[in-house]
Amino acid sequence: MQSSTADVAARASLQARVGASSLTQTATVSNHTIWLLIILGFAFVLRLAWIAYSDWQPMPDDDAFRYDFTARALLEGQGYVHLNGAPTAFWPPGYPLLLASAYWIFEETVAVAQLLNVLLGTATVGLVYLIGRRTLGMMPALVGAAIVAAFPSLIFFTAVTLSEVTFTFLALLAIYLLVLETQSGRGRHLPLLLAAGLVLGYAVLVRGQALLLPIVFVPFWLRTGVRWPGISHKLVALALGIGLMVAPWSIRNAIQMESLVFLSTNAGINFWIGNHEGATGRGQLADELVYSYPELTTVQREVRVNAEGSRKGIAYALTHPVQEVSLSIKKFFWLYYHDSEGLSWNEGHGGQPFLSSLERVALFGLSNIYYFAVLGFFALGVRLWFSLRDPGSVLLISIIVYWTLVHVAFFGDPRFHAPIMPIVALLAAVPIVALWARRTTESRRT
Repeated sequence: MQSSTADVAARASLQARVGASSLTQTATVSNHTIWLLIILGFAFVLRLAWIAYSDWQPMPDDDAFRYDFTARALLEGQGYVHLNGAPTAFWPPGYPLLLASAYWIFEETVAVAQLLNVLLGTATVGLVYLIGRRTLGMMPALVGAAIVAAFPSLIFFTAVTLSEVTFTFLALLAIYLLVLETQSGRGRHLPLLLAAGLVLGYAVLVRGQALLLPIVFVPFWLRTGVRWPGISHKLVALALGIGLMVAPWSIRNAIQMESLVFLSTNAGINFWIGNHEGATGRGQLADELVYSYPELTTVQREVRVNAEGSRKGIAYALTHPVQEVSLSIKKFFWLYYHDSEGLSWNEGHGGQPFLSSLERVALFGLSNIYYFAVLGFFALGVRLWFSLRDPGSVLLISIIVYWTLVHVAFFGDPRFHAPIMPIVALLAAVPIVALWARRTTESRRT
C-alpha cells in the first residue's frame, strides 16, 4: 500500500515533536551520508578490534561449540548430526549452514566466523539507520545507528559462534524490506514481499522466534491505510516465501528424524523449562526430561522428548494460571535484568578467562551502564514516541512487544534480548534528538 497522506503527516508530526525538523533543515542529505559512513566505519573498527582482543575459542558442550561443530560436520559431508554422529534437529540449521558456507569459501577457522560477524554486525548498523529513517526520521535514525554501533554487548557477541549477530541482521533486513514495500507507492509490491518472506524464512531457520514476526506488521499496515484484503494478500506472500525456505528442512526432518518436525526438536524442551513445577522463569537444566526414555534410539528420544516437553508444559500452564502469571513476571525480569551476557560468553562463562580482574569489572560495568542508559532514554522518550497514530512508532513498539511475549511464553535469559536492542536504540534516540534540538534552540536564543 502506498504511503498515505495520514502516514506522511504522522511521521512529520513525530519529527516535529522531537525537534528533528529544525536540525534536518541544516543537515543536508550529503551530511547524513558522511555521518553514516563514519558511524559504519566506527562500528566496523570496534568489532574488528574486539575479535582481535578476545581470546575466544569454542568450548565443548555449549551452544557456540555445537554451532561450530555442526558447521564443520556439514563441511565434511557428515550431514546435520549430533556429537555422536546421529541425525539431529535439536538446533535450527540456519546459522550452521551459513558458517559451513563461510568455512567452505574461505577457511575452516573461528576467525572466518568472527569476520563474518563483523560484516553482519556492521551491516546491521546500516539497517538500523534505514529502518529509522523510514519510521522516525533522519536524525533519530542517525543517532540510533550510532547507539548500535557502540553497543558493548552487541560488539562482544561478534567474537563467538552464536546466532545473535546473524539473526539480528536477518530480522532487521526483513523488517526493512517490508517497510520499503509498504512505502513503495504501489498497492502491493510482490517481489519485495517475496524477498522479505525468503529472508524471514532464513531467519526462522536461524531462530524459530521469527516465525510469527509478520503479524507485527498488521497494526502498521492498518495505520498506513491498508485494508484487510490487502493485508491478507501480503501475509500469504510472506508465508509463501517462508515456506519455500523452510520446506526443504522440514522434508529432511521427516526423512531422517522419522517424524514431522517443522523446525527443531528443542522447542518442547524450552517450553517445559519455562512451564513446569519448579520453573523459575529462567534457563535451567532439563536432564529429567532430556534423558528420559533411555530405551529409545537417539533420534527417537529426541523426537519423543520434544513432544513430551510440549505436552507437559501446556498441561502445567493450563492447570496453574496463578503460577503462570508469577512466572511471566519472572521471565520478563530474567530477559532484561542485565546486559553482560555477551562478555560472559567470550570467557566461556568462566571456562576460558582471558581478562584480568580489573578488565573484567570494567567491561562488565561498561556493558551494563551503557545498556541501562539506553533503556533510560527509551523510557524517557515514551511521551515522544508512543503514538498510536504514527505508523512507524506502532511498528517499532509492536516488534518489542512481540519479542518480549515470545520469550515470556518460554523462559527469560539476558542473551535473548540482544536482537531487539537495535529497535530499542531507535526509540531511545528520539529523546536524545529532542534534548539536543532544545539545547541548540536555547543556544541560538542566547
